[in-house]
Amino acid sequence: MQSWEGRWPLVGRQSHLDSFRRELLAGRIRGWLVCGPAGAGKTRLTEEFLGLAAASKRRTAKAVASRAAAQVPLGAIAHILPAGVDMSDPVQGFHAVAQSLSEPARPTVVLVDDLHMLDSSSAALLGQLLDSGTISLIGTARTGEQPSDVVDGLLQRGDHISRTDLDHMARDQVEELLQRVLDGPVSRRALHTLYGASDGNPLFLRELVLGAIAGEKLTLQDGVWDTSEEPLPVTPHLRDLIAGRIASSPPAVRPLLESLAFCHTLSLADATALADRSDLEHLEHLEHLERSGIVEISVQGARVTVALAHPLYAEVIAAETSALRRYDLALRQAERNESHGLRRRDDALHVASWRLAATGTAAPELLRQAAAIAMNSNDHEHAIELLSAIKTDQHTTESRVLLGRAFMHTGQLERAEAVLAEADAQAGNDHEKIITATTRCTNLFWADPDPAQAVAVCAAARATLSDRSAAQQLRLMEGAMLTVGGSPVPGLQILDDLPDDPPQENLDVWLATISAKTLGLTFVGRVERARTLSERAKAAHEAVGEGKLLPHPAMQVAPLALALMEMGEIDQARRLCLSAADSLQATHSPVARQFLAFESARAEWLAGRPVSARRWYAEGVATARTYHLDRVTRLHMSGLMACAAVTGDIDTAASLVTDYEDIAASGGLTGEESLGMAWLHAARGELSRARDLLRHAADRARRTGHVVSEALVLTDIARLGDPKAVQERLTVLSTQGDGAFTPARARFVTALADKDPQGLMASSEELEHMGAQLLAAESAAAAADAWRRRGDARKVTSATADATRLADLCEGARTPILSTIAGAVEPLTKREQEVALLAASGKTSKAISQHLTLSVRTVDNHLQRIYLKLGVRSRGDLALALKHEEPSERA
Repeated sequence: MQSWEGRWPLVGRQSHLDSFRRELLAGRIRGWLVCGPAGAGKTRLTEEFLGLAAASKRRTAKAVASRAAAQVPLGAIAHILPAGVDMSDPVQGFHAVAQSLSEPARPTVVLVDDLHMLDSSSAALLGQLLDSGTISLIGTARTGEQPSDVVDGLLQRGDHISRTDLDHMARDQVEELLQRVLDGPVSRRALHTLYGASDGNPLFLRELVLGAIAGEKLTLQDGVWDTSEEPLPVTPHLRDLIAGRIASSPPAVRPLLESLAFCHTLSLADATALADRSDLEHLEHLEHLERSGIVEISVQGARVTVALAHPLYAEVIAAETSALRRYDLALRQAERNESHGLRRRDDALHVASWRLAATGTAAPELLRQAAAIAMNSNDHEHAIELLSAIKTDQHTTESRVLLGRAFMHTGQLERAEAVLAEADAQAGNDHEKIITATTRCTNLFWADPDPAQAVAVCAAARATLSDRSAAQQLRLMEGAMLTVGGSPVPGLQILDDLPDDPPQENLDVWLATISAKTLGLTFVGRVERARTLSERAKAAHEAVGEGKLLPHPAMQVAPLALALMEMGEIDQARRLCLSAADSLQATHSPVARQFLAFESARAEWLAGRPVSARRWYAEGVATARTYHLDRVTRLHMSGLMACAAVTGDIDTAASLVTDYEDIAASGGLTGEESLGMAWLHAARGELSRARDLLRHAADRARRTGHVVSEALVLTDIARLGDPKAVQERLTVLSTQGDGAFTPARARFVTALADKDPQGLMASSEELEHMGAQLLAAESAAAAADAWRRRGDARKVTSATADATRLADLCEGARTPILSTIAGAVEPLTKREQEVALLAASGKTSKAISQHLTLSVRTVDNHLQRIYLKLGVRSRGDLALALKHEEPSERA
């Protein structure tokens, strides 16, 4: 890891550096202004500019403007003026300064940080030196600040000043920066937490990372950097920076800022009412706050709202506000909203929260209403806080079920069971019995890998119901538990009675059971129907938002993604999972997050991206450890071991074995939980032991009807050296379902068993098209080996080039088949690379000869050697072999 106290890499700013370097070398630098909000990296970038100038043998100087220095004429730049210069005579003083800074033919490069704070005398002198060509000026200025007229004149010098506007970093830039300075992969949760807390502000990000590492809130777990669930600590330096910005605001707006810190968003009318000033004057203060980047004013239809511009501002303001003041703010805002009438959807949530913060209590009905709104917004922790404030004798069956669901969604499964057992005992009619039993059943399913207890709860409740249709709903829940709990064949038989279309009533039960049904259909190979139903369920769930039995609508993505993988649309599955997982990061839903993290990881693994898959598997394991979620933890652990082993990190893979063996299998995707141990054996060179383990796993998958898992496991047996043993069974499996991926695997294994190079190259092309880059690379490598045995050097070279290109997309994956391509391709010389690229672009030999000042004959000789090395026969083949697009674009 790089030094945290040093300067961070400039991520996303390289184009600005390149532009400055070009202008510097061309001698065109007169002035360069870098503008942006506080913390956007202006100083960091301009210091790099100054370093480039110094490297080009330019004389350099630096000054920092400030409000304190501005109180003294020339205060900011006094240290770069010659000693004893008398500026009382402007003409003589200017000549003395110009003479001291002038260099033969090249101006001195002067950097002024926070140029907008410069005093008028310094600005006037620098402007004269700039106009005379004595200096080149680099400056930074904060967006939204109003400079003096003289400084403004300096900044507006037309063609003399080039301007660069910086903004905060985008999320992908934050990810790149974190991985570079941490020297390792970062979990999606850590990325979301750090990006959300910093808002892409490089300075804030640095301080947050420093504080998180010091406080052990950002740690390296199983080879992946991950954050804890606790809030990130704010370092004293960052707190001082933020407090300084807030302190510069007019005193009249302090009540507004304090209210925003606790109430988050206020209407413009409420914001104005918080100042004991005229409306006009207060609006002027609001405009100042907006220009300074402290608040944001948004227009939503006819409503104008005010909020703090950065999430950290609220934390700093709150820390400086007394408990009595917080009580007063919360109570006043609650009363203000109640005086308007609770007209908007979220008003009940806000008022209940403020009253709870102020007095510790609120009306039970208001708390129940507010908790339901919080749940529908996936804010489960807030719902728990509201519902826990209801006294025991004031709880209804509905409120207890709601509290149980909130506990379940946040991974507090034992607390959920205790509350739901009370609701079960209190339930009086069929409706209450159904919602209690289905919620309790779902909670028990997540709490115990064995679905027997969950099924038993549904069966017991079903026996007490008087309505047959109500009993049928619970029977369907039993089928769902069996299907995803390890018995998809009998479970799907029960779920045959589930309608394909969402019903008008009992939508919660349908959403839960249709999700299980679509997963089960994919397990047994009925992929087309699984895709159709999962797309229908996803649309229905998104239309109503929170599904109540399911933690988040994003949960419907998992069955769809699994179906897409088995249809051979792996890239689409990856994109779908990534989008859904990101939507979950802002909610505290560990059950949903862990479940979807597995599908994300599985898609990356099938794509042949073990480093990316490892990040998701590690996140699933970390979530399981925090919340004791064992439903899919064994699959996560297995995947984590496999990824570590395939990338050569055998020690980490081996360190996970004990924890892996202590966790029971969940039943879903039976057989795949053995992949991690198998690939660990393979990484150690114990191929026969790995294959034996996978044979037992394939047998388990076959007994339980998990067709797609059996196909995956059998394919890995072939990849680890015994394709003939599984060839026949894979061919049978390819006819038992309608997904495209299993037949493609079967063709690959058949060609591998037959040592058929043409069949292997065809499989490589097919698998690459499906997004299975690692299998495609292995297929091409096996084809090269088969051609080698037949003595066809040209085809060996061509297949090896394809295998190498594909393997380069696989994030350093190491497998026995890929080991055969190491060093098999003779690299092109630098001159051959030039000729190859020009020929691939369509240039003739004559045009190439003129471009490189070579004879046409020499060019043709180079081309023949290039064709031999790459295994191609023509310029068209050469263009395909070189694959002009970058790996990152093809991933």
